[in-house]
Amino acid sequence: MIYTDYINEYLNYCSNNKRLDKKTIKAYKIDLYQFVDYINSCALKNDMRQIIQSYFSNLDINLKPSTIKRKYATLKAYFKYLELEEIIDLNPFSRIRIKINEEQKLPKIFSISIFESILRTAYSILSSCNKNDTNYFTYATIVLVIELLFSTGIRVSELCNLKINNISIEDGRILIMGKGARERVLYIANINVKKFFNDFLSKRIDICRKTDFVFINRNGDRLSEQSVRRIIKMIVQKSGISQHITPHMFRHTLATALLDNGVDCRCIQKILGHSSIKTTERYTHVSLEMQKNVLFQNHPRNKLNI
Repeated sequence: MIYTDYINEYLNYCSNNKRLDKKTIKAYKIDLYQFVDYINSCALKNDMRQIIQSYFSNLDINLKPSTIKRKYATLKAYFKYLELEEIIDLNPFSRIRIKINEEQKLPKIFSISIFESILRTAYSILSSCNKNDTNYFTYATIVLVIELLFSTGIRVSELCNLKINNISIEDGRILIMGKGARERVLYIANINVKKFFNDFLSKRIDICRKTDFVFINRNGDRLSEQSVRRIIKMIVQKSGISQHITPHMFRHTLATALLDNGVDCRCIQKILGHSSIKTTERYTHVSLEMQKNVLFQNHPRNKLNI
């Protein structure tokens, strides 16, 4: 069938031309072949527009709206590719409008006092190590991971893929290759963090020259995203914090804090690398929720028994 013959070609195009990451390519592949399975089992064989509408009507009701939206976007992009390559004459998506109800899921954040506790714990462990100790660089890595997650709002995948030549310590500048191969520049605004990063890089270059990734494991290989999650989990536990905290929550917390301090939503969008302002506007809802909680908990009227 023509719709299945070009899937691998399209995935290669996404990888090589659009430079999408492996996780995205894997998700696209799953979405496309799931649709192929539906076509093979569908009684509607000729009208692709009806097949697509039927497919989305019959998707598992337990799927999140965000997952359904991704599957829709995957198929729409694939058929657009077939149209541009002149493999099909008519794109069925040009005549389809499918409404997907978005879930209003607020980003999870933690308080600045919790961040302070996490940071103090990390620095305390580092200060207890001798600078010549083999563990010193490991704990210096942990400190810098925490500092950068909060200082810049960097994604975990971006953090792990940071390379030494992407860093300009003098002006605190970091070049990021973000989602969809979009470049953006992040800045380290804190002098202490810049100094720590500079000292770290000096040691990092001496320790391992076989790779230019900033963050490496004990074997000298690129630090994995799973390792970053383990680092955060370990430090949170050592800090005695009961709240479940993930690396991505540092990004959410920074965005909300910037918004609370009056930073324009468009500026936050640029910092976080969101392609759509709607994604950034989620943080306004978190900020409003915080305002409500502050009033409910601290308003002086609530202390008057009248």
